[in-house]
Amino acid sequence: MLLAISACGGGDDGEGRDYAVPDQLCGVDVAKEKLAPLLPAGKKLKERNSGSVPGSSRCALTVDGRPALSVLGDALDADADPFAEADWYLRLGKDAGGKDGARYRGERVLDRFALSVTRCEGNQSGRKYAVLVELAETDPVPENVVDRHKALKEFRDGYVSAALKQQWCV
Repeated sequence: MLLAISACGGGDDGEGRDYAVPDQLCGVDVAKEKLAPLLPAGKKLKERNSGSVPGSSRCALTVDGRPALSVLGDALDADADPFAEADWYLRLGKDAGGKDGARYRGERVLDRFALSVTRCEGNQSGRKYAVLVELAETDPVPENVVDRHKALKEFRDGYVSAALKQQWCV
C-alpha cells in the first residue's frame, strides 16, 4: 500500500519540508516531534506499507522519491535470533548482534540504525519484539551524528512503546 502525504495549505515548515510530518507510521502512532528530525527537506512524503503479515511489519518513507526512513518490526519466538530471522545481518553486518543473536536483548544506536529487542509480556511472554529503524544511506538527517543518534533513539523508543501496545505484544 502506498500513501502520499502532503501538507494542507503547503508551505515550508521552517525545516525545508513542504509536506506534513505524519502522526502515524503504517498504522502505528508516532510523535511528530520525534519523527520530524529524521526526515529530510522536500516537497512530497510517501509511505509504503510492504504488506504487514501477522507478527511482521515493513514500513518505508520516501521524500521526493528518495528513501528517507524505514521501520522493520518482527514478533519472534523468545529463542529466535532477530539478526537472522529478521534479516538484520543483511543490513547491519554479521557482527552486529554479537556471538549469540538469539540471546540478544536490548537497544543499540548506530550511525544510520536504531534497534531494539524487547521481551513481550502477558499472554505473549514467550515472544519478543524486534524493531530496526533505518535511515537513508545517503545524506541521513540530522547531519550531526550526535544529534542523529539522539533523534534515532527517541524515535525508536516511542515507536516501540506504541507498537507493543497497538499490535505486537498484546
